[in-house]
Amino acid sequence: MRFTKAVSAEKRLALQPSTFSRGPLVVQKSALRLLFDQSPRPMWIHDADSRRFLYVNDAAVRAYKYSRDEFAGMTVDLLEAPLDALPFGATPRRAADGTRTISGALHCRKDWTKFRVEMSTEDVLFEGRRARLVVATDVSVSQNSRDALLETEAKYRDLVDHANDVIFTTDLNGKLTSLNKAGEIVTGYTAEEALRANITQILGPKSLGLASEMREKKLMGGGETAYEIEIARKDGQLITLAVKTWLTYRDGVPSGVRGVARDITERKRLENELRQTQKMEVLGRLSSGIAHDFNNLLGIMTGYCELVSEFVKKDSQLSGYVAETLRAGQRAALLTNQLLAFGRRQALEPVVLDLNVVIANFERLLRRVVREDIQITFKPGNGIGCVKADPVQIEQVLLNLAANARDAMPSGGQLMVETSNVVVDDAYRRRLPEVAPGKYVVLTVSDNGVGMDDQTKASIFEPFFTTKPLGKGTGLGLSTVYGVVKQSGGAISVESQKGKGTTFMIFLPQVNELPRPVRFESTPVRASSGTETVLVVDDSAAFLALVRTFLERSGYKVIEARTSCEASKIAARYRGPIHLLLTDVVMPEVNGYQLSDYLRFQRPEMAVLYMSGYGSSSEAQRERDNRGAQVLSKPFCKDALLHAVRQTLERHQFEYGVVSIDRISAVIASQ
Repeated sequence: MRFTKAVSAEKRLALQPSTFSRGPLVVQKSALRLLFDQSPRPMWIHDADSRRFLYVNDAAVRAYKYSRDEFAGMTVDLLEAPLDALPFGATPRRAADGTRTISGALHCRKDWTKFRVEMSTEDVLFEGRRARLVVATDVSVSQNSRDALLETEAKYRDLVDHANDVIFTTDLNGKLTSLNKAGEIVTGYTAEEALRANITQILGPKSLGLASEMREKKLMGGGETAYEIEIARKDGQLITLAVKTWLTYRDGVPSGVRGVARDITERKRLENELRQTQKMEVLGRLSSGIAHDFNNLLGIMTGYCELVSEFVKKDSQLSGYVAETLRAGQRAALLTNQLLAFGRRQALEPVVLDLNVVIANFERLLRRVVREDIQITFKPGNGIGCVKADPVQIEQVLLNLAANARDAMPSGGQLMVETSNVVVDDAYRRRLPEVAPGKYVVLTVSDNGVGMDDQTKASIFEPFFTTKPLGKGTGLGLSTVYGVVKQSGGAISVESQKGKGTTFMIFLPQVNELPRPVRFESTPVRASSGTETVLVVDDSAAFLALVRTFLERSGYKVIEARTSCEASKIAARYRGPIHLLLTDVVMPEVNGYQLSDYLRFQRPEMAVLYMSGYGSSSEAQRERDNRGAQVLSKPFCKDALLHAVRQTLERHQFEYGVVSIDRISAVIASQ
């Protein structure tokens, strides 16, 4: 027999003084079977004094797994689990009508399995003795459901608190009602601070209308909405969130909004950078294509002006007109060169440089560019590394940046030029993500001028963008800087604030080579004549005729072709020697490089000189490295063409040992 070590809940209730206002209910045994056996709940009657079972129904037999005979020899105490102390769950209470209820009592079945019950008891007279009628309800299933619900809620809360995304809820008026840990990190507000705020208080000014529109859309039956909004962190920083929200309902009526948000500020920044890079690339290709076609036209115009000038008297009025036309053509050529620099399609002549030496040599000219009310300070870095770049283009970069700074300081100011070594690591890239990791020499040009706002700063490298009045600037200065730096394998960064000046930082990769002395041509190019045969290939008939005129007037024999296929057929049929192939680089179907490879296989003694309205630096460099070939940039003057032709022929003839005694004598005599 089992004994409880604590007073049972029912006993404690029985010890309370009776508050019944009526006598006990009289139960007849004849009516008992009908009442008990119809009930799905366990029911029994036990003696009020001895607590022995007097009668049990079938539901009690099934629930407790005792037979009726076993119940007849038992007391109610045997159903109660050991140590079922009242403070641990069983809660007795008495109703005004005398009915007593015990909630949360722990009972044991015959097999010792335990379950919670709620018991309702009533004092009755049964066969002339005081007894109690008990109805028991198994509440363990409900308790398990509550426990499972609490466990589910705990798991949900754990998932919400440890999620990487912001999870939040609001009421229909936008007041925040919950915010997870990620939301606290992203917004900078604690949950307590956030719950005292309305969502409109942290929305950026551009997002207020959008958030209201999305709310109305959901209330009109739009269901889930996904959009991007801008919010202000607690520290004032604006960030962008990708938000997905939906309505929550109570009794079929909208009661609030639940949402998930992700911080996409960094992703948006990278997307904008990629979009800007792609835009600049498209603009570069467009500007390069325009420059290429325009250079062909300029070559024709300036070339024929040169021819006309030979037939015009030097002191005539017409001679002045021709000279002015030539100068305009030269200025136009400078503009197209800037477009080519922006599009990174210029043929560069990179050498190993010490930037300190280049800047020191160029400083005097730099001072002439700016006004006297602007103070220039040059701070060369100690022990800076070497870079590989075109010195002329580096000077062009300095010139354009100085001119830009001059215009930004209309009332005078300070222009600072500095050089330094910088190692770009991951920490550095967080500030300047456009610069790849590595060792760089940094050229910094800063001024204390008017500065720029963010909108202007985003467009400064675009060709033809200018803040100057109409007719005061071409908008190609900074685009040229951008193109030269990118083509040199570097990167450029700009920092500026309205009224606080501007700083350009140009990152050029360091090289482990010694610098070479930079030599600049100081003597004018002299035209040369000759008698060799030149095969000229260009798809522009007008330009082809001009080149032919230049060469034939200098004694050369010219064969011309409009396409590479036509040139290959002519070369195959021509029986005499072809001393030089003068070909345009960019032509339909087969380009100049491919044509030269094909013809030189048949005629290895033939020299090659290329012409181009633009030339990819990598292709031009490949030809220079592999064959020592020269690329003549369009537009060119007659003297430049004749000098390049003569120079290419003589170098090739010396290499192949075919220089005549007469030619050597002529060269010596010309020195």
